[in-house]
Amino acid sequence: MEDTLTDLVDAPDTGTAPARKDNRKEDRHFVTALARGLDVLACFRAFDAELGNAELAQRCGLPKSTISRLTHTLTELGYLQALTDPVRYRLGSSALALAPAGQEGADVLSVAKPFMRELAELSQGVASLIVRDRGRMLIYENCQSESYLTLRVPVGSRVSGLTTAAGRAYLLALSPAEQRQALTAFRADDKVSATQAEGILSICRDEQRRLGCTTSFGEWLPDINSIALAFRPGSSLPPMTLSCSGPNALVPPAHLLEKVRPLLQQHIRGIEAALGVAA
Repeated sequence: MEDTLTDLVDAPDTGTAPARKDNRKEDRHFVTALARGLDVLACFRAFDAELGNAELAQRCGLPKSTISRLTHTLTELGYLQALTDPVRYRLGSSALALAPAGQEGADVLSVAKPFMRELAELSQGVASLIVRDRGRMLIYENCQSESYLTLRVPVGSRVSGLTTAAGRAYLLALSPAEQRQALTAFRADDKVSATQAEGILSICRDEQRRLGCTTSFGEWLPDINSIALAFRPGSSLPPMTLSCSGPNALVPPAHLLEKVRPLLQQHIRGIEAALGVAA
């Protein structure tokens, strides 16, 4: 399972990032230089907080000369801090100053964590709080069960938006305009056609009507099952998803649907009530 996860979690980081086939070149309001700078900042995560230009160029799919100009500019503005020779970078004070704006997300985490622990114990897998990060979904927090066989995907990892239950639940929580934008980003990263993406979305709508959640049984990773539900943590925050996942040997679909699903639905209502979000 470890090798498979390495291949499929954060896959773009293992090589040149895939070119995005969208309408950005035709969008006169889209500022490419700004987007590239933000892409550089998005490369920094808890498990690799220091990066060099070569690594950044590989992850962003850009020439090293372009990355050098971007990192120089970001360093001058305080968003990156240059370290020892050969030069490597970490996030600077200007980037860290943005953190208080995300404090509300930490408040959500303090509310959700007890619910997540219960779900992890019941499922014998992992309960994850997941948010969208452009064309993928990002693991914001995990609660693991005690089983040594359970799925282990580090916090900060990015996973598929279309083949995971979390990404599918996120899509269903959006307004029509938001949903179209997110679906376009997801299908670009997952390299699927518009027809395929719309087909997945249609199946998810039907599934949520029937089951009250979304599922992914062996679709993201072979032998990995998950269910998920999204919630709005507040008027100033986008939807988050709560997912329960695990290997098929411990967490078969029947267990997730019959035992875990009712508690997941109950805990989503509990989180929303604790946050003062109207049902």
